Amino acid sequence: MFPQILPLTKFIDLNPDLKLLIDRIQESNDDFWLVGGCLRNFLLHLPQTDIDIACAGDPTLLARSWCAEVSGRWFWLDSRRKQSRVLLQNGLTFDFTPLRAPSIIEDLQLRDFTINALALSLDIEFPTSEFLDPLCGGNHLQLKELHSCSERSFFDDPLRMLKGIRHTVTLDFSLSEQTQREIIVSAYLLGSVAGERIRDELGKILASDNAVSGIELLADTGLLEVLFGPAGKNWDRRTAVSEIDRLDVKIQEVCLAEERILSRSVTSELYSIRAVFLMAWLLKKYSPNGLSLLLHNRLRVSRNMQRLLEALQIEPDYGLISLASLLEGQRPQALLVEQMEPFAYEKLLYWGVCCDRLELRRVLKLQESFIAEEKVGRIPDLLSGSLIASLLYNSSNVQIGKWHSALKQAEINGEIGTTSEAEDWLRNELSFDNKEL
Repeated sequence: MFPQILPLTKFIDLNPDLKLLIDRIQESNDDFWLVGGCLRNFLLHLPQTDIDIACAGDPTLLARSWCAEVSGRWFWLDSRRKQSRVLLQNGLTFDFTPLRAPSIIEDLQLRDFTINALALSLDIEFPTSEFLDPLCGGNHLQLKELHSCSERSFFDDPLRMLKGIRHTVTLDFSLSEQTQREIIVSAYLLGSVAGERIRDELGKILASDNAVSGIELLADTGLLEVLFGPAGKNWDRRTAVSEIDRLDVKIQEVCLAEERILSRSVTSELYSIRAVFLMAWLLKKYSPNGLSLLLHNRLRVSRNMQRLLEALQIEPDYGLISLASLLEGQRPQALLVEQMEPFAYEKLLYWGVCCDRLELRRVLKLQESFIAEEKVGRIPDLLSGSLIASLLYNSSNVQIGKWHSALKQAEINGEIGTTSEAEDWLRNELSFDNKEL
């Protein structure tokens, strides 16, 4: 039997909507339990955002009526299985699920990991009710070990293997030897899981404080190969993990130094700027075949995220990064950023700051210059297209575009700085261009 959970009592006191739910449950004729991750988090004194409730019958009527009382939002998770969710205005979510077995004990035995196979009855004795812990999950919590509930756990839902890696790194647990062996044997099953589910779990692993340990576990268990396919010929796990670890240290230094960079990156799908960079480096070292298809079809990342990850695979010209550290003047700096688009800001952070080629304050200055100078996402030209066309014998759009680019490069190089200088420079260049004479 567990001692009473003080955090649970405090949590109920701070959430009158939950207290009302418990009252409604105790007035009902069905048996209800707090189950799974919410009890685990209470025992570990972790923040609580999701409450899981199991019912011996159909919990739908009670869930909907309580939801109406507290002005929440109710919706189905799985109507066939009578699984639903209530989202409260304060952000708390409550998942209501019927038992998947004849009894609560048998239901717990069907769960993923022993630390989630806990239950506390919401009867009239609550919260001093006796804990149900048929698989010693409480002991495993104290030992900080992750154990699967049974050998069938990963066959019932292969995504649980990725969840296991996620639990290990987010809770700072160790994966038991038996569970690791089970994952190795069952790794191939992950190939049948929908990409959206894989994407979300992988994002949580990469966003955790122990992301590098998560990558090591993915490699050790064979899950990485199932996710990405065969590695490229230059893949070396030890070297890759060492480099990713160094990169992670640098990224976290950058994030601590300048928090606002987090809001400027592609941060959808749980992929923060840190997770994006770790993923990009992992992909670069692993070198899977068909990266575009892997990202779009297998991992189901957004098109924008796909383009960013692909862009980070190509290292910018070293001279461009060197110039970025020296260039002065707002417009020339803005032009250099434009030259690195798309995703110039991420490229400068990734290849510049995180690879120790640029100072963070320099990247921020470059970005500020671009924001100050850009109009609808680009830097206006010194010379109009019509003026350039008037100087050309062949005034096709291709030729005009070519000279616009050349003029901007001349600005970056410090050769010109005004409209008149740009016109003189262009006339001089055209006088030596046989194609235009």
